[in-house]
Formats: sequence, structure tokens, C-alpha cells
Amino acid sequence: MTEPHPETIHASPRRLKWVIPALTFVVLAGVAWSRVGLLDLPSVPRSLTLGDAGLSDLSSQARLDDYLRAATTQSTTANDATSLGLSDKTVSAASAVRDGMRAVQRGDVLDGLERMREGIRLDPTNLVLTNAYRMVVFGLQREWLRAERERGSIMPQFPPHLDGEPIRFFEELDRKQSTRETKLNLALAWVDRMLLFPALEIKAPSSVEAVKLLTEIIDDGNPGYVPALFARGLNHLHRPARLVWPEADKTPPDAAARDIGLCVAIGRKFGVGSNRLQAALAMALGDAYVKAGRYDVARSWWQIAQNMSRDAAIQESIRRRYGWSDGEILDRLEEELDRARAELDDPMTDLALMWR
Repeated sequence: MTEPHPETIHASPRRLKWVIPALTFVVLAGVAWSRVGLLDLPSVPRSLTLGDAGLSDLSSQARLDDYLRAATTQSTTANDATSLGLSDKTVSAASAVRDGMRAVQRGDVLDGLERMREGIRLDPTNLVLTNAYRMVVFGLQREWLRAERERGSIMPQFPPHLDGEPIRFFEELDRKQSTRETKLNLALAWVDRMLLFPALEIKAPSSVEAVKLLTEIIDDGNPGYVPALFARGLNHLHRPARLVWPEADKTPPDAAARDIGLCVAIGRKFGVGSNRLQAALAMALGDAYVKAGRYDVARSWWQIAQNMSRDAAIQESIRRRYGWSDGEILDRLEEELDRARAELDDPMTDLALMWR
């Protein structure tokens, strides 16, 4: 029998230093994900498909997202969208949207935004393209407001090309061809407005309008559409617990837990989504259970989230949550959610979390 080479023997312990932690993480994540069936998740209809859930093409969405992001970076991603394996319609739309993003980056904002809108009109149900437009407009509006406040403006007003956007554009799309995707973007545009203008007199009606639109999507034959469920659940979650909301009489205390719990159950059924997405859902569900007064269940979901992803931001968020006692947990969560809404460089309405 051939003796093993000495270098091979000495290399094995070094390999184990990273192999064992990696295997441990995989096992913990699997155990955590398997436990969710014990924590009051709603049942998922057997007839629900990936397409019904809005989760059928996450890999192609990720490729398209990378293609668009290359417009504003030094990425070597190919300039030709035909290499992405998409339909001719989507290739034409994506090329126009990316051209528009480049124009905006050069400072040609008016023409750039119009070029993006032209592309989206070719493929109005494509969430990657519409999300890119919302995020570009959001970034421009955020920077405008920041500059105006630095100049001491008390009531800053957007210039005409940003005023009313992106709500105006998505209202146009929804009027011409109403789909769950056009209505989803319109709802998220209202949430974008709420994030930019956090005053209660703007935040409350914006959230109510967003929830109304999201409920229309869900009730109109899309009960398992994850993007709408998660967006509606987050709206309920982020409403202050001690304020009387305009539609409080219609909203049960566990509304957020119901919507986000169904998202988690659907993700478990199909086994889709990155570890980061699964962890974000689990952490949000834990937060929702705090709002419902079920603190032990909340902490179980936070533990699951901690085991699902090594993402530094998620890990730090979970560590803060572990330090809250029952007597302060609701107030501390409200502070945490306020902080999350204020992170305008990475807005909570960015749908890229689904496919990245």
C-alpha cells in the first residue's frame, strides 16, 4: 500500500480549520430552517406555484440586475444584453434602461430618466427594470433634499423632473396595463415617499395608500404573491405601536406576523432565495411577533435568522435584539425600526434583496 505523502498528512488539519466551521454553519442553517414548522407558520396551498409566488426566475433576475449595475460601476459585465438569455423584448428594454442609468450618472438626468421610462414601457412587468427606476429616482430625490437642507431650506421642493416621481410614472403604467407588478411598484413608490418624508402627516397616508394597493394585489387572485405580502407585512410592522393609525380598526395586532409568516412558509416550501433573504424574512417575522406580544416566539425567529446568514449587518441587528428585556422590547424595537427607515442609502423598498 502506498504511504500518504507527509505534506498531505500535515495539510489535513489546516483544511479542517475552515471545513469544520463551514459544515457547522450549513448544519445549523438546515436545522434552523427545519424548525420553522414548529413556530406557527401558516399552511401554503398545494396548488401554489413558484410563478404564483413571484419567485420563479430569481437567477435570471440576478443576472439582469448585475447587467444594470454595471452601468454605474467599472464592472466588466458585457455591454450586450443578448448574452443574458432573455427575451428580445426584455433585451431591448434592459438596454434602454441601462443607457438611461449611464446618462443619469453623466449628469444628463432629464434624458436619462426618460430613456429609462422608455425601456420600462417595453417590459412593464419586469421587476428588475422597474426597481432600478425607483431606486435611481429615490437616490436623486434623497440627494436633492440633502443639498436643500444644507442650504437651509425649510420646505424644499423637488424640481419638475423629480416632482411627483416615481408615483406619476407607475400610475401611468397601471392605468395602461394594470398587473400585480405595476401595482406593486406603485405601492412601493408610496413607501419611498414615506421614507423621504418621515413626518407623520405624510407617513401615515402614504402607508395607508400603499397597504390599500398591496391588498388589492393580494385579494385579486394573488394570495401567495411574496413581494406584495412582504411589503404589506413591513408596512404593518413599521407602524408605531402606540399611535392610533387611520385604519387601526381594520388591522389586527398580528397582521404583520400573518403576512411575513406566509412569506417564510412559502420560501420554505420551495427552498428558494439566498440565505440573506431567508434570514431577513426570519428576523422580520421575529419583529412582527414582538408587535403581536409573543416575545418568546420572536426570540426563536431571531435565533433562526442568526443561524441562516453570516451577513454582518444581520448578525449585528440580531445581537442588539438579544439584549432587550421584555419590559423594554417594544420600545427598543420601535427605535430599531426607526433607524432602519432612516437608512436611505439602502432603502427597505429595494426589491434587489429578493434576487441578490
